[in-house]
Amino acid sequence: MGMVWVATFATDEDIALIRRQPDNAYDFVNSEAAYKSGQQIDLDKQWHGVHFLLTGSASATSDQLSIIIGNFEEIGPDNGYGPAWIIPAASLASCHRELVKLGDEEIAARFDPQAMKQEDVYLADLFVDEDEEARGFLMQDVSRLRAFIGKAAEQSLNAIALIT
Repeated sequence: MGMVWVATFATDEDIALIRRQPDNAYDFVNSEAAYKSGQQIDLDKQWHGVHFLLTGSASATSDQLSIIIGNFEEIGPDNGYGPAWIIPAASLASCHRELVKLGDEEIAARFDPQAMKQEDVYLADLFVDEDEEARGFLMQDVSRLRAFIGKAAEQSLNAIALIT
């Protein structure tokens, strides 16, 4: 097992429904329909490493790139690693604008497995052991996250995310 970060696009209507029925947040994020339709992103266990590449921190920051871990409205029951949370369309659009300014080379240059270990980033020991392979692996996820966030910004979508 392990801690896996998953997010699914949500319209304003979806958000309103989940607010009325918060117990459905987990099922909404993990629905087979969302997965099959490409409305979901799963950063698996390396989510924390991706967050670190974007923000330089293991924690939520005030940076617009703090989209994987942020200060967002929590919703629904605790699923073992806390409740789901709503990432507003405005936050996704702001993150997208910041990501457009950053090249992959600049993000990849932020890879520092020793700092990740010191910050207690999930899987940091693996990143230390794998070094350049880990950087490449994380950058694949950065690319997938760019596409997800870009699509959300283009369509003014929110997302609901959770760690399971």
